[in-house]
Amino acid sequence: MLNNTPNVHGADEAIRQSTSKKPFFMKNIIAKSMVVAVAAALTLTGCSQVIKSGANIGLAFAENHIVPPILAQDDTNMVCVSGTSLLPAILATTAMGADSANMAILLYVGAASCAEDTALENELAYMRASRAGKVEEAQDQRIAQKRWSATAARRQYAAYQVFQEAYERKYRIKLGEQCPTMHTDLDKTIYLLGMIAGLQAVTNDITSQGAVNVPKDIAAVVERGMKCLDNEQFWGAPLAIRAAIWVLLPGAGEGKPDPWQTIKDSTRLGERKGVRLSHAIYALAAQATGKDELIRDALKTYGNSIDQNMPVNPKYKLFDSMGGHQVWGIADRYWTDKTGKRAPEDGLTKFWDETDVDAAKVDDLLN
Repeated sequence: MLNNTPNVHGADEAIRQSTSKKPFFMKNIIAKSMVVAVAAALTLTGCSQVIKSGANIGLAFAENHIVPPILAQDDTNMVCVSGTSLLPAILATTAMGADSANMAILLYVGAASCAEDTALENELAYMRASRAGKVEEAQDQRIAQKRWSATAARRQYAAYQVFQEAYERKYRIKLGEQCPTMHTDLDKTIYLLGMIAGLQAVTNDITSQGAVNVPKDIAAVVERGMKCLDNEQFWGAPLAIRAAIWVLLPGAGEGKPDPWQTIKDSTRLGERKGVRLSHAIYALAAQATGKDELIRDALKTYGNSIDQNMPVNPKYKLFDSMGGHQVWGIADRYWTDKTGKRAPEDGLTKFWDETDVDAAKVDDLLN
């Protein structure tokens, strides 16, 4: 007779054997998983290090072998277009762990100049439409000018922020409070660019009616920070920038030398050094006052240096060209406001309402 009673002992033995095997099986899986995870981590870390090293090597090559030729060429439009097209690729290296600050600042400044040029063209069109009584067209051009000024301010403020973050991380000094020891000319040049970008961001944001909300206290930081650069080495630009802020920032000029004389002296130094960046600062400060005699003298100061065939510093042609580009923009704005057309070829030294005798009298007065 068959025994239908369950074999309890056999079942217990089967359960015991299965549970005794399970930990060993799970241990194998866990061990293998850990090996795979560690191997993957090591592989990915290795790739990350390779990518980071490669990106830094590429950026270092660019800074050492590409930036100097860029600073030595005088085509501002090429720098503007290059900044707009190359900046996204350079910023992408930051996600790879590379330090892209120097290249990013240079390219941000270049890209901002494109937006400034477009904003100027809109402003000139606005002036012409206003003179012609074309209300809708004038309004449209004014709106476009504000938008492009906001774009310029946004790019310049981004350049300033990148510069400030990199500076304070590298030197462990708050920007504008102390002066570190900058060992290379590139570090000093980037310092100058970053400071100028901050100041330009403030002015373009004002033109855009505060669309970007650039902090106005940047101007005070720049005024203090310009003391960290050698005025002789950088063509009189640091002191000219400080003097322009003395003029434009209420209370900043207290106890300081005469700002206009300081700027004029800086333009003479710039001519001796072969870089006329101070001439642009003079023109910008004069334009801000709205005084015809100052605007005309600023334009003539640059125009006379052209007539005298001033030799340009071959290492920094770009800065000299940027200064000239700014001066011509101010001349176009001044001429268009008064005559409805931009400045002619001799429009820096001769004006529509001025005879040679009048010009001589103005020169004598300013001297």
